[in-house]
Amino acid sequence: MAERADVIVVGGGPAGMTAASRVKRFRRNWRVVVFERSKYVSYAPCGLPYYLGGYADSIEELVHYPLRVFTEERGLEVYTKTEVVEAGEGYVRARFKDGSEKTFEWDKLLIATGARPRVPRVPGTDLEGVLTLRTLESGEEAEKVLNGAERIAIVGAGYIGLEVADNLARRGKKVLVVEMLPHVMPTLDPDMASVVEEELVRNGVELHLNEALREIAGSGKVEKIVTDKSEYRADAVFLATGVAPETTLADMLGVKKGATGAVSVDASMRTSHENVFAAGDVAEALNLVTGKPDWFPLAPVANKMGYVAGASLAGFEESFPGAVGTAITKVFGLEVARTGLTEERARKEGFDPVSVTITANSRASYYPGASQITVKLIADRSTGQLLGAQIIGGEGVLARINTLATLVAMRATVRDAFFSDLAYAPPFAPVWDPVIVAARVLLGKISGH
Repeated sequence: MAERADVIVVGGGPAGMTAASRVKRFRRNWRVVVFERSKYVSYAPCGLPYYLGGYADSIEELVHYPLRVFTEERGLEVYTKTEVVEAGEGYVRARFKDGSEKTFEWDKLLIATGARPRVPRVPGTDLEGVLTLRTLESGEEAEKVLNGAERIAIVGAGYIGLEVADNLARRGKKVLVVEMLPHVMPTLDPDMASVVEEELVRNGVELHLNEALREIAGSGKVEKIVTDKSEYRADAVFLATGVAPETTLADMLGVKKGATGAVSVDASMRTSHENVFAAGDVAEALNLVTGKPDWFPLAPVANKMGYVAGASLAGFEESFPGAVGTAITKVFGLEVARTGLTEERARKEGFDPVSVTITANSRASYYPGASQITVKLIADRSTGQLLGAQIIGGEGVLARINTLATLVAMRATVRDAFFSDLAYAPPFAPVWDPVIVAARVLLGKISGH
């Protein structure tokens, strides 16, 4: 016999747990049921590379709230290690950790299934020692493998790949990174990516660009990787080749997907089905620069989408305005950040991009601890609208990229950026902040004077 719930949430990550908690806050008498495949909820997969680097003593430190907070304090009904195996109009069928199954009927449902690792279609991905990082369980598995591995191959040079490289080198492992594209970090323009590449090599990472993985080889476990150019010995392999929206449940329910492959939603997080909502890495969001649907698999975006979805599920008016894809990471001694569009993406979107790149001191030059910081600004030539920014430096990157992210999201112009009233004191910035200097140079490039 089927049980009934007012709201069912499938996925216990940032978006799912934020939404479920908010529904319960508004509707205390509603039955809100959450299903999560993992044994953990409300965890931070972005912390996994740092767990491997020894910054966290246990995997539990990556859990934002323990399960009891949701069940005992917030009144949610949460089933971990549970998978939704069937779904249709007004119902889902769940398989619990003991193997039993039960059908639940729902009035409203939230798809918060997140994203899954993209695994290259090459031989050997099923060998012992082939790793991905997405769930906390995958982090636990990686830690066990790494204890007996000395030479680690990382396939993919995006955020996760380079964070893993940084943290494993910190542990004294020999690290090699293989990337099929000409540069690391495709969310950066090539000139900025080259700065990151120099830092990797300087810190002992064996970097192989323009090489595509063809095979992972070994007798039962990883022994080497084979690319289209050579082969390299390895004791373990991290596949950091990106993620894709996990849309299996969405496909069961027949909701519409967008051009990105993620679920299409409106500003209230409602899908093409009136009573089905989607939030987090499984869903699209509006790109505030292009004005088009885009996909931002980023934790801050997921949390805010969950916040909106929770209110919408409870019957209140709330909307998610969109995002610009702001992100930051650390690669050895460099802080690396970006927001908005790259030059290449801006051109593809129909803009006429113009850019400048400047290097300046992060603080007053005479103040101890000052280091170099490089700022790249991208704008539309005809309108002066800021389209994107990239910053690399030894310190002071976070505050500056957040300033620029706000300006980009508000469709501010280069002139707006130049006249931004940024704080100044010698311990924190030179009197002409690098952001202001970059805007001044770009303003001159656009206006001709």
